[in-house]
Amino acid sequence: MLKFAVILGTLTVMGVSAPVPAGAWELIGKKNVTDRLDHDIIHKPGPRRFGQIRLCVSRNPVRFYDVDVHFANGGRQDVKIARRIEPGHCTRAIDLKGGRRDLRSVKFLYEETSLKLRRATVRLFAR
Repeated sequence: MLKFAVILGTLTVMGVSAPVPAGAWELIGKKNVTDRLDHDIIHKPGPRRFGQIRLCVSRNPVRFYDVDVHFANGGRQDVKIARRIEPGHCTRAIDLKGGRRDLRSVKFLYEETSLKLRRATVRLFAR
């Protein structure tokens, strides 16, 4: 077990990712919410199929208005969230239509809803 931990730690330091266990959430990307009302896009590098996504928020609350998921085959899925997510919380698991799909990008329309100077961070996970 210790040998595995040393190897995993070495790979992490080198920037090599370990395989993600089946069913685990994988971080696809993150964005800092820089304006009161903002839109951003997270692009997914490389071909990989996922069946669900979720968005997690840190530092400040974020109100989501719209999420557009774009697939590699040109299709898209519009996801209405329309709610405020508190720091340290995530949206529900959002099922992708058509089963496991190859994501190309996810576009957000949201706003940071705090008067604090810290910027909120939104992380996109998929599995």
